[in-house]
Amino acid sequence: MARYRFWIHDKDEKGKPLDEQLVKAAQEAAPTLTRYREEEINCDSTTNRILQSAVEAATRAQRSGPIENPIAYLTFTYKRLVDKLLNREKKVVPVDDSFLEDLANSNPNASFENAIHNRLLLEKLLNAMDPETRQICNWRLQGFSMNEIAKELHISPNSLTVRYTRGKEKAVNMVLQGKLIANDTAKQEAI
Repeated sequence: MARYRFWIHDKDEKGKPLDEQLVKAAQEAAPTLTRYREEEINCDSTTNRILQSAVEAATRAQRSGPIENPIAYLTFTYKRLVDKLLNREKKVVPVDDSFLEDLANSNPNASFENAIHNRLLLEKLLNAMDPETRQICNWRLQGFSMNEIAKELHISPNSLTVRYTRGKEKAVNMVLQGKLIANDTAKQEAI
């Protein structure tokens, strides 16, 4: 099987010429340099693209000051780019549809009774809240962050968090003790 021949463009993606000394150094060092974590990359064209990026980065660095050892600088830059790429790829795990289907079927489904119970409990809590806490809770249920709500109300996020936490605790205590406001109880009895 033929060995992949690495090649380096003499210009970057914007058409600016790359340093000739760095291009030659990259072509010399490519066979040894590209062995770094090659099993994990497992793609010669990706390796070549990373090497090209390393030469471009070294050229940009050379413009601000001379590089005394081009091969060492390219080696350091190439290894940093490879590590960065592989760390980023670790975060994304490709899976096929059968795995996702098995995963979805393995989780026990929530019962209909539990869903109704949770909804009724949420309604009780909302009814027990003071108007300000209820409004904040509604915004939170709609997906707004505490910072967005604080900006809307023109108060600091810390102040909002304290008010919201105290309001929730007060509502929870009222629900647990069975002390709902009279007009809220009348609404519940009418339903």
